[in-house]
Amino acid sequence: MSSRVTAQLILDGFDDALPTWRRVIFKRLFSVLALLSIPLYITSVYLCMVKNLWGMAVFDTAAYAILLFILYYPAISDKQKFTIGCYLSFGIGIGFLLAIGPSGAGFFWLFVFPPLCSILLGEKMAIVAQITNGVSLLLIGLAYHYQFVDWPNISGFSTLIWYVVVINFLVTNAIVTQSTSYLLGKLTHSLESTLASRKATVMGLAKLAEYRDNETGAHLIRMQQYANMLARQRLTDEHVPEELTEAFIQDISLSAILHDIGKVGIADNILLKPGRLTAEEFEQIKAHPVIGEKVLNSLLAYAPQCSFIRMGRDIAGAHHEKWDGSGYPVGLIGESIPLSARIVALVDVYDALTSPRCYKRPFSHEEAMMLIIEGRGKHFDPKLVDSFLVISEQFGVLSKASLQEDI
Repeated sequence: MSSRVTAQLILDGFDDALPTWRRVIFKRLFSVLALLSIPLYITSVYLCMVKNLWGMAVFDTAAYAILLFILYYPAISDKQKFTIGCYLSFGIGIGFLLAIGPSGAGFFWLFVFPPLCSILLGEKMAIVAQITNGVSLLLIGLAYHYQFVDWPNISGFSTLIWYVVVINFLVTNAIVTQSTSYLLGKLTHSLESTLASRKATVMGLAKLAEYRDNETGAHLIRMQQYANMLARQRLTDEHVPEELTEAFIQDISLSAILHDIGKVGIADNILLKPGRLTAEEFEQIKAHPVIGEKVLNSLLAYAPQCSFIRMGRDIAGAHHEKWDGSGYPVGLIGESIPLSARIVALVDVYDALTSPRCYKRPFSHEEAMMLIIEGRGKHFDPKLVDSFLVISEQFGVLSKASLQEDI
């Protein structure tokens, strides 16, 4: 597998940051909306009941139920949540206009609809939203003209005034929406450039170790994918560690390939020895976690907020620590070992077992599984072993496919 193909596969393994930003924006906007809507909902339903507007009361209740649904129901995708959320604002706006006429509340919710689509769903959906607004307001105007909707009498109001208001509304809304789409496009480009630079930096650092070792580029790909798979499975299990988030998974998917960066400081006659190491030689190679931690820690002096380098430092320094404290270089015990290092420790052992070496045959997936089970609570975090067993078949498929391609 060529270095170029290896690098491209690793770069392609990561999502851009925009979906993460969209999730954050969605959660914050709609969580605040749900909180602020509590007194509004209670007041609105009370007034509707007093005025005998039961249809509007049911509508308000349904809208608030949908809002809570997209916020707290975990089984729907982000795109579904974003789409429902955007069209919820459209539905509320239309509901207000049909029920009480050309009110500020109705136009406000319709005004929010296209920019919200631009932020959460992209520029194309923002254009669809603008067209949807335009067609809907045109039809409402026709319904008012032919008296299909029953609005309160408004002195001097006419269909002509309605369309003048609508034209001004649509033009202003288009300006705001297109400006939002343009700024988001610039932000996306900036994020892509930043992510590409970040990935290239990590890949370059990982290559330093790879060029001095007998590992192949496929090893880096497997480490990245194994770490992602195990971290994501652990996120779905019970008693999830506080630090295990989507951002953590993105970082470990990138930083896992830095685990052996410290091998750049190990002598060639030891690192490239075609056979088993002596006890003295093994003591020397045990220095590579310390070297790797120091190298990455020095980079943090220039970028202290860089989470993936900070995680890479933790992984490089502690991926040979063991759950029972018998590992090296420090002898950390249990959860004092960083979670990222505990994850990489397991997947690194699995990959080492199932990969061929000049001094051993590759172990089968089943043999590697048994050894990892034996290390539960000794070498490995017990809960990570449990998570591994849930998705072990996926590890086996990936290992087999990658090794065949490597051959």
